[in-house]
Amino acid sequence: MPLTYTRLAQPEDVDAIFSIIQQAVAYLGSQNSPQWQGTAEPKRDEFIHDIQKGSVYVLIYNHAIAGIGKLVPGPEQAYENIDGSWLGDEKQYMTLHRIAIDANVRGQGLAHQLIHDLVLLSLDHGYRDIRIDTHEINQGMQKTVKKAGFDYRGHVLMPVPNGDRLAFQLLLTD
Repeated sequence: MPLTYTRLAQPEDVDAIFSIIQQAVAYLGSQNSPQWQGTAEPKRDEFIHDIQKGSVYVLIYNHAIAGIGKLVPGPEQAYENIDGSWLGDEKQYMTLHRIAIDANVRGQGLAHQLIHDLVLLSLDHGYRDIRIDTHEINQGMQKTVKKAGFDYRGHVLMPVPNGDRLAFQLLLTD
């Protein structure tokens, strides 16, 4: 396998990032998922802002940007109002958002690698409670997060149209 690693996104990465996001929007739409569609589509300016904040990471595969993900420290209001329950009593948690893989390399396990790397980065930032959500139609992401060790915990309502999401958690212990 070619050299694969995850690094903090830089301002010059925004074109590659947004290209991957647009591919993901089209892919989700082709799956009849409302996730990231219409007014809920991720915006280029959002990524510019989040890169400046230091919350966007890119997966490098074969010397090119092949994936993107965000690390967002909680609490997040949507995650506080879960229809279900979270494990443990951690007051702080890290949330993984905007996970997407370049269509040209989809199906090679790179989403799993990216999530693995983001979990390690979360640990480096002192978080042991890691959360992620996805739409119920997004079977690929559900399979990926379960393979990465996340457990289904219930439903959360994200503040976007058709925002009902399945919520998953990875609680790491000593």
